[in-house]
Amino acid sequence: MWPVSVRQYARKVPPFHEPQHNMEQTWASVDLGSHTARLLIARRSGPSGPLIPLLRKREYIRLAQGLSPEGVIGPDLCERVLGVFRRFSYLLADFRVQQVRGAATGVFRKAVNAGQLLKLIEVETGIPIRIIPGEMEAMLSGRGALGAMDFKGEEFTVFDLGGGTTEFFYGSGEGEKARSLPFGAAGLTRSFIHADPPDETELNAVSREIDKRLEDERMELPSGGILIGTGGSVTTLAAMLHRVPREEITPERINGLELTHARVSRCLERMCRIRSQERTRLHGLDPERAHVIVAGTLVVMGIMGYVETSSLFASMSDLLEGLLMIGD
Repeated sequence: MWPVSVRQYARKVPPFHEPQHNMEQTWASVDLGSHTARLLIARRSGPSGPLIPLLRKREYIRLAQGLSPEGVIGPDLCERVLGVFRRFSYLLADFRVQQVRGAATGVFRKAVNAGQLLKLIEVETGIPIRIIPGEMEAMLSGRGALGAMDFKGEEFTVFDLGGGTTEFFYGSGEGEKARSLPFGAAGLTRSFIHADPPDETELNAVSREIDKRLEDERMELPSGGILIGTGGSVTTLAAMLHRVPREEITPERINGLELTHARVSRCLERMCRIRSQERTRLHGLDPERAHVIVAGTLVVMGIMGYVETSSLFASMSDLLEGLLMIGD
């Protein structure tokens, strides 16, 4: 059972009105991951009504890089996360949100004090968050992406490329499967890329690691059908290749944009020739992703090669939408 009702947020925030039956409700979802914390506020008519996004917010928390060798989230990182959620709580109150669902992913599945931090967030802000398994994250992200794309076919593969993990949700006429693999753009960057710009040895090491991880999992991904990618690296590549201004990067602009292997490869070559600081000036590239986008792009290309396809479709709709699509 998901804790869905929030009666009051931070102490200084007044409680919102009680929800009324048979009226439009304002819902929210929160994704607390290894690299970012994200918020979606949306309006819907009833539990199964269409979602109408009202606000999206993303803040970079970079928990994974600050996790101690013992798996402890330190005091400074805890305070950083609490600050983010205090700001989120005011937005929830401003929009009179009536139901909220929060999911913790990535590093929270292995941090030894994750439970204490999540409890502190709920006590201080009223925002309930539960740690979800990788397979559930894969399923919810896949559902969110497929729903936004209005997919009607049978064979599909959806991958959600995060900072520390990559999730796969795939299926055909024989059923659906969900998997979570322990590699992501930020983790691969920390482990293998130390030069700026990266050298060929580092790039080859990242590619080999991606190929090994994919081969070791022996996933029976559909050989046909559609390939959909979600996550910050995919969104960034879509914005760069389709010349979407940063202020216009929304699901309405990103969802359904096609990324071909040839264009992604040329974009990678360009990024590998310049330092991360220079990448921040590239059209459509979020400056906060300049240092991880090379590894993220290598993951995208590795997955395209594994699936044996020359293109994929980007989706900015993912776990946040999926959280609002599930039943109580």
